Amino acid sequence: MNRVARTFGALAGILLMLVGCNGESGGTGQLAVLMTDAPIDNVETAVVWVSSVYVIGGDDTNGTHFVVLSTPQSYDLLDLTNGATAALGVVTLPTGSYSQLRFVVDSARVTLKAPMTFSDGSTSKTMKTPSGQQSGIKVNFAGPINVTQGQTVLVVDFDVSRNFVFTGPPGSPTGVLFKPVLHATVQDVAGSIAGNVTPLNSKAHLYAIMNGDTVTSAIADSVTGNYKLWFLPPGPYTVGVTATGLQPQTATTTVGNGQAVVGVNFALVP
Repeated sequence: MNRVARTFGALAGILLMLVGCNGESGGTGQLAVLMTDAPIDNVETAVVWVSSVYVIGGDDTNGTHFVVLSTPQSYDLLDLTNGATAALGVVTLPTGSYSQLRFVVDSARVTLKAPMTFSDGSTSKTMKTPSGQQSGIKVNFAGPINVTQGQTVLVVDFDVSRNFVFTGPPGSPTGVLFKPVLHATVQDVAGSIAGNVTPLNSKAHLYAIMNGDTVTSAIADSVTGNYKLWFLPPGPYTVGVTATGLQPQTATTTVGNGQAVVGVNFALVP
């Protein structure tokens, strides 16, 4: 009997050690959600009205909703470029993996930079988002988000240059469509890619592409030619660059956990 008790006690001790190594056993953690954006030419402001942000613990039908933001807020996305972020909220939820975060967006408004106007002479357009008002816009993850004890910080990229699609000629668009495709990554493991583009005044557009999907974009500085692609989940990337009157180019690189990759440079030619 004593031998059985000793054996049981040893097994219990091993189980406790394993639980301690794994970090948690049915506990809770906090998920903080931030929002960022990438720059865009010819747009003065891009305001979105967000009424709710929530995480789903499971599938769309049966999963529990953990609310991050419930008070409607407006955000000018162009205030959130070059690494700037806005805090949307913090929610406490069971530890584990989550694959769904949704934004309920009521509307959005784009205002062009002077002297540019839409073809009807206006400078602003407001767009309703019926699908965004109901179930919300699904945020794409590179993989499930693992919430542990403590706080996990998630950064959502609301890229204006890809989410607002202008119609008609570039110099005088007839309108603008709101087609949101949002990406997110955990801040602790997010990396970046930076470099330089010549000619320096090309105002080149750069894109970080993973598995055929554009994760984020950037515009090279028109004076220095420098650029930076922020908040990238770890993995292999193709960096694409385009500029008016110059031939597009691509380069490949890999971003490690929290790694700032530098020196991805481009020399564009006519």
